[in-house]
Amino acid sequence: MADPLSLAVLSASITGLLMRGAAVAVDPSWSSAASLPGEAVNTWRSIWSLMQARGGQENPLEASIKARLQEQVDDASERYELAGISRFALAGAVTEMEVALTELSGDDDAVVEAVRFPDNFETYLRRRTAGRRRNVEAAAEPFFDDLTRIVADEFIRHAPGSRAFDIAALKQLLAGQEQIRAGVEQLQGAQAETNERLTAAATDIQEIHRAVTRNQSALPTRIRFGSRPRVTSGFVEREGQDELFDAIFTHAEPRTVLTGMRGCGKTQLAAAVAAKCEDEGWPIVAWINAASREELVADLYELALRIGMDAPKDIPPETIVRRFLDQLRSADAADRLFVFDNVENLDDLKGLTPKGSGVRVVITTTRHLDWDSLGWLPLKVGVFDREQSITLLCQRTGDTRRDAADQIAEALGDLPVAVTQAAATAKWGGYTLPDYLGRLSNHPLESSISRLEGDDYPEAVGVALFMAYEQALEQLRTQHPQQESIAISLLSTISLLAASGVPTRWLFNFSDNPKIVRDVTSFLISRSIFQKTHDSRKIFAHRLQCQSFRENQFGDKIVETRAVNTVISLLNNARINDPKNIEEGREDTLDLVEQLQSITSQYYSQIILSHPGIVEVAARTLNHLSDDWMPQVAFSLDKTVAKITRILGRTHHYSLILQNNLASAYQDAGRPDLASPIFKKNLLVYVSQQNSMEVSGTLNNLASSYESLGMIDKAINRQERSIKVLETTSQDSAKILAVKINLGDSYMLAGGFDDSVRLLESTMKECRNDLGPNTPETIRCKIKLSMAYHHVGQNTKALGLLKECAKEAARTTLLDKVLCLTIQEGLASCNLAAGNISEAIQLQKAALSEGERILPAESPTLFELRTNLAVFYSKSGEYRKSASLLEQNLASFAHMQGVATSNVIETRVNLAYMYFLVGRQLEAIELNKNTLELCKIYMDPLHPSLLSLHHNLAFEYFSTKQINKGISHCKLALQGRSRILGTRHPDTLETQILLAVAYRAAGRIEDAEKLFETPSDSEEDEQNGTEEDLDQETGD
Repeated sequence: MADPLSLAVLSASITGLLMRGAAVAVDPSWSSAASLPGEAVNTWRSIWSLMQARGGQENPLEASIKARLQEQVDDASERYELAGISRFALAGAVTEMEVALTELSGDDDAVVEAVRFPDNFETYLRRRTAGRRRNVEAAAEPFFDDLTRIVADEFIRHAPGSRAFDIAALKQLLAGQEQIRAGVEQLQGAQAETNERLTAAATDIQEIHRAVTRNQSALPTRIRFGSRPRVTSGFVEREGQDELFDAIFTHAEPRTVLTGMRGCGKTQLAAAVAAKCEDEGWPIVAWINAASREELVADLYELALRIGMDAPKDIPPETIVRRFLDQLRSADAADRLFVFDNVENLDDLKGLTPKGSGVRVVITTTRHLDWDSLGWLPLKVGVFDREQSITLLCQRTGDTRRDAADQIAEALGDLPVAVTQAAATAKWGGYTLPDYLGRLSNHPLESSISRLEGDDYPEAVGVALFMAYEQALEQLRTQHPQQESIAISLLSTISLLAASGVPTRWLFNFSDNPKIVRDVTSFLISRSIFQKTHDSRKIFAHRLQCQSFRENQFGDKIVETRAVNTVISLLNNARINDPKNIEEGREDTLDLVEQLQSITSQYYSQIILSHPGIVEVAARTLNHLSDDWMPQVAFSLDKTVAKITRILGRTHHYSLILQNNLASAYQDAGRPDLASPIFKKNLLVYVSQQNSMEVSGTLNNLASSYESLGMIDKAINRQERSIKVLETTSQDSAKILAVKINLGDSYMLAGGFDDSVRLLESTMKECRNDLGPNTPETIRCKIKLSMAYHHVGQNTKALGLLKECAKEAARTTLLDKVLCLTIQEGLASCNLAAGNISEAIQLQKAALSEGERILPAESPTLFELRTNLAVFYSKSGEYRKSASLLEQNLASFAHMQGVATSNVIETRVNLAYMYFLVGRQLEAIELNKNTLELCKIYMDPLHPSLLSLHHNLAFEYFSTKQINKGISHCKLALQGRSRILGTRHPDTLETQILLAVAYRAAGRIEDAEKLFETPSDSEEDEQNGTEEDLDQETGD
């Protein structure tokens, strides 16, 4: 029997992780972050005692772990060896796990998470080791999965607070140690309490990730991003390679550009640099696809997420990228590499080129520009020299006839991709070099390929590339006929989709027989037609190889149609909504975004956009981005939607579906200003088509956008119209009732509380009759009705309804978490109305705390919870606490400079008021001035919010002795309020009194008395002012 796998390093790595966990638990500066029960802390201290130096003796904990590991791993490895898996492959899997655990131990936040949630450690470990798993040979991947479980189980077994924690084993290890803590004996009695607390903690991957990165400000210690090509075995060193390596590693050149024609090896040289950076342990090595600005932004955005940047759902990806680049620029000096591969347009790099101390950027491009004057170090990548070409051809084919090799190299212009392909074709086709030369010389030139800008290679290059895949297909046809069609499908797919590659798992999962697909893929890789990225995550072919296949195959319309159908089927087969693997679904979604962006920007992929099936792919991707709390990524698909719409026509059914999904994503991303114009255009089309169901749905969507923009009257109008349409055309009572509940809510926002009560009372009866008394929609109606009762002073009725809802929430799992939080909020409001302000604050604080635990950081519900708690604090006189909460909300709108949604305006106004109350008058004035300018862009001069701002600014100016500035704002507020509210409205009278007081303070007694003597509605200059008068400059 073979010697057992050595697990000394692995057991030491697990012990090291436990040691870091113990250090975190016993360190006062960390233990508060870990939030551990006291008993668990005591037990970690006991573990810490086992870690201390013991002279030359073996650590007892490490010895125990090693013994258990050896037993389990030996059993597993024996099974795999019997199945034919090599010992070398299994040892490689163990090594990758050792490295992963070492990296994990060095990540403070990850250690804190492992200590806090030990029962989640296996899930977390699988996520963290996903990248390492890709380095394992495919045959050994199941063994790596088993190893992950074994390692996680061992950690959990020794981690205090976990359900599997083995107290007896720990006691045995501690026997004879002076540091045995009384807490170990007490832990068993407290274990149930600990488990209960852990059960209440969020256990899904996204929650763990947020906990790890919540307070992370520094860049992580090591990031490897992107799927770069592998550096090919036998890589031929190139002229200028030493100069490139000196530029990067010796002179730390910040910006280097590799130029040259397609196929000359630019990307391979860049990959060689990236590989060396990784070998030397650079903190960041990132490979970015830069064929278009959309792809570049998408990759940098994903990198920002990997690094731990906070990315609320309503912030566009490009904004997140700029924040990441700002952070990079200000970070401490460190060697970091960014490769931007295949730059087509230099303008795409504007504002997106990383800078910072130690940052190097390398781009590859075919563009010949005056790079020196643009601030780049240009390095031209040429072809092989003749001796390199001859040597490669002779060595790889085993044929020593140099004359024939010389003639082949001459015919191919020494272009590396063509020479390499020629060698592979001759070798696997069994041709001598003279035979291959004859075939190359006599092949029809129709097989050649068209040249693109920056290319200057012989026509024989295209012939060589054509011969490569033609010979491979012929060999399959002869030896494995059933595999030829699969090879053609794979070639079609790779040549039409993103040049950066197609996810390997998509290709392998596409067929009913994954083994055959694997075999064919491996065959094409061995023929140098396909390549794998360094992490094996994607499969791609050289751009010239893809061009050769397309130009020679797609002249036949039937073949082209079959190829496009294959691509559409592959994209639709991506498992983006697999509940069993959320993280892989998220990865697939982002991969679909990348493919759609490439299809949109690559000239040769345009035929896919004309296929009806691409609409389903795009629509499904947009929907999933919203469902997976990534609606901001949808911004990068606007060009895709626009192109498909142009091809199909704006009124086409599929175009309308896509436009609607894009608008919904904008709405979910907090950009109703972008969503509403799309909904309006769709509405006009549906009205003209007399499509009643879509008219109703679009009216409701548009109402939501208007409501978010503060246009409540318009929202109400659209909801009322939606109900009328539904009542005359639909039998779906649930839809009708849902819109009615929304309308009742809108009435409240508009101040029509009596209308809201009447509508919601009748709607609640309908809900009980049609839907049942305890359905979520009926509960939602009860909650809204309780709010309406609260506003009209019927607090007893409101409290009764909310208590009913609370009982129902405790009995059923049907109610979603947000609805339960709304019930708790309603109870808080009722307590406030009853004068129990301290109880109201406690209830609201509890609701906010629960919301922060269960909801994503970017959830609109969290915004609402903070806003309401700020109101409660304000009513109790705790203005600073109120201001702090409002500042948090305002920070969440930092990306929306220049957008005036109702939430933005309300938050700004309320925060300015809190500033005023705590003595920060100048800050209040400045904030309100900025808000006023924002409102002027979007709002009618008579908008109530804009008039209120004028009034508030007037009051603030008066309080700071700036009387004349205050008077100008006060006059505008009085003029507008008199016009839209009437002269006897309380708001109008309040402004009138304020202006009179100001006149007196300014010594303008006559003007003040005139205001009191004469009703405002009789004064020509106040009543006949135009809207333009109200928009005049106030001279601030």
